[in-house]
Amino acid sequence: MRTRFRLAGLALVVLVGCGVGDSTTPDSPVENLERASDHVGPNAFHFVAIGDWGTGYPVQHTLGLRMCELRRESPFDLVVTAGDNIYETGARSDFEAKFYEPFKCLLRKGVQFRSSLGNHDLGTRNGRPELNEPRFGMNGRNYVIREGGVRFVIADSNDLRRRWLRRALQTEQGDRWTVVVFHHPVYSPSNDHPSEGDLRHTLPPLFEKTGVDLVINGHTHVYSVTEPLHKIRYVVTGGGSASPHTCNPRWYTERCIEEYHFLSISAGTERISVVAIGPQGQQIDRFRTAGRD
Repeated sequence: MRTRFRLAGLALVVLVGCGVGDSTTPDSPVENLERASDHVGPNAFHFVAIGDWGTGYPVQHTLGLRMCELRRESPFDLVVTAGDNIYETGARSDFEAKFYEPFKCLLRKGVQFRSSLGNHDLGTRNGRPELNEPRFGMNGRNYVIREGGVRFVIADSNDLRRRWLRRALQTEQGDRWTVVVFHHPVYSPSNDHPSEGDLRHTLPPLFEKTGVDLVINGHTHVYSVTEPLHKIRYVVTGGGSASPHTCNPRWYTERCIEEYHFLSISAGTERISVVAIGPQGQQIDRFRTAGRD
């Protein structure tokens, strides 16, 4: 079965998914968000991820409201982004309409964004306006943060520094999980933006060797997740409001869904649990990492 979301005159038109995901229409967005947040355990670290989002379209505003509803049920204070934060060129003049306003309910509560740079973000002074804005939370083009037992390795895949990445993946005491975030997908399920050949051939062996648990990418405007590949899940979260792409599943694809969304992620003691949430608060998919031995 294949259906799609489209933008018509910047109005949101509700369609269903591509693949075998669960995308039933909810009776109530808040009730459905409560169900989607059931994966957050009492001792888990909860955060949100989104990619390809800075359009200012109505659907971006809707996703922002859903994030705030989710936060009331399952608190979080961190959003990581998979790039293309400000369309079309990362211009400072677009920040108000495409970042501050759609996500004002999060920003007013002090939620911290930690962003990666996408290709569209480089259109203005090579990304410098976003790098200089503290609310995007970028400690440089490549940086590491540690929160709730999670080591976040956030990289600029427009010009990937492999030597830096290799060093950044070395865990420290207290790092239970390693989550890698960057824009271009290692495993893309679409012909619109196929996998980057160099990334796909060189990064998985490094991630396997260094014990990476979850890789979060964008660029392809769909939701997708791979089968566990040497216990690593590769998820594409490119449905933050940019015009949708088409699913063309590959051998590694467990699920591909053409739907706007963000990710609700819980890093517990034994597993990482991920729920993809659509504009009406509906759970469109969920999966877990392979867990610790």
